[in-house]
Amino acid sequence: MYRKLIGYSNKIFNLFGIIASITDKRLKPQIPTVKIVVAIIIMHFTNQGSLNNLSQEIAYKNFKKDIPSVSTIARSADSMDLDKIRNVGIEIYGKARKSKMLDPCHGMWVGVVDGHEQITSPYCKCHCSKSRKGSRSKVFNK
Repeated sequence: MYRKLIGYSNKIFNLFGIIASITDKRLKPQIPTVKIVVAIIIMHFTNQGSLNNLSQEIAYKNFKKDIPSVSTIARSADSMDLDKIRNVGIEIYGKARKSKMLDPCHGMWVGVVDGHEQITSPYCKCHCSKSRKGSRSKVFNK
């Protein structure tokens, strides 16, 4: 799901081209800043509240080869240029408005990401979950 969302964002907004402008102050980085920014984006998409939660998710799902360690993410994020990060948001917002993806609502501009069944699991986590039978049984929140 997240690969599709990031792929769509790259196709429509040139996400990787835009975030390539973000730099940090590490002297000899072994992991590119773009990879760290993508890890932070994934952290937001998965609604991880902290780097500790992200660390547990990386260990649980065996994403160590795809996502940098949380200590590297934290060190790099502390030294990133905030103005360049703001410019990324402004550029994405500008492209969305230019391509008429956003319409004004009562004079204000509102952006919404559709997250219909964004998170599914083969395991039931709470009493308000629903399940759907298919090739694999999936459980999702209402």
